[in-house]
Amino acid sequence: MPDDFLTASARAALTAEVRRLSGALRDAQRALAALGGASLPGLHLVLETGGRRALLPVAQVTEVVRMVALSPLPGAPAHVLGTFSWRGVPVVAADLAAAAGARADLDLDARVVILAGAPALGLAVERVVGTVDAPKLFEGDPAEAAPEGWRGSPLVAGLCVDGGEVLPLLDPSPLRAALAGAGAPAAP
Repeated sequence: MPDDFLTASARAALTAEVRRLSGALRDAQRALAALGGASLPGLHLVLETGGRRALLPVAQVTEVVRMVALSPLPGAPAHVLGTFSWRGVPVVAADLAAAAGARADLDLDARVVILAGAPALGLAVERVVGTVDAPKLFEGDPAEAAPEGWRGSPLVAGLCVDGGEVLPLLDPSPLRAALAGAGAPAAP
């Protein structure tokens, strides 16, 4: 029994540390994006959803999986598609396009980007296009350059440029906070 307690205690401590570090990384990326004019360090996924592309830091991603059958989550916001079990952990799947106010056509080829942290959250997207290493931060007025459909979204931490295209840098923490406040299933 003591070994189980120590393991659970170590797991809880490490989970708390991952949350703290994830928050610090997110805050630093948001601050760097606000300053503009440089590259954002690290590898970023290029996601496509609702006909829109966006960037998500790979450091926030645990795994990308195929869309699976989902169980409804009663009382959840409209952008929540449902829950599924991933490696024994309940995951809430949110439609990223719907969360940003658009409509996506998610089909059997859709992907769920499982984010690190708790509660476990997966972003349902039409596809993962690829990766970008150290995207250049956008220089200019973000209000004018933000891609249509992403303007004013609380999910946008900043703007980057990839191949001449202005892409929003996503911060899914508002979705996670809303789920945590709604009593979403938490990881054990």
